[in-house]
Amino acid sequence: MRRIKIRHVLPLAILLFTLDSAVVAQSRHVKQREKELGQKEDDRAAEQSAADDEAKERFMSLQSKSTQKEMKRYKKMSKRVNKNRREPFFKRIFRKRR
Repeated sequence: MRRIKIRHVLPLAILLFTLDSAVVAQSRHVKQREKELGQKEDDRAAEQSAADDEAKERFMSLQSKSTQKEMKRYKKMSKRVNKNRREPFFKRIFRKRR
């Protein structure tokens, strides 16, 4: 009877050890893939930012000097007005009370 138990336990132990090493190798591969995807996303974001900056510069270069001044003035006015804007009602309603 004891011999039967050893026959069943030994293959089971070998199977568990091989599966464990396969899982570790797979998790390492998954981590490496996630890292690569993160780097690609960062590169894509940097590339997009550079393209946006270039497009903005090109757009401004096409405008006349007076139009550029007007755009700058309206941008300043917009910032000043929006800075003093009241919080939206849902933020006021759901904020934590003291």
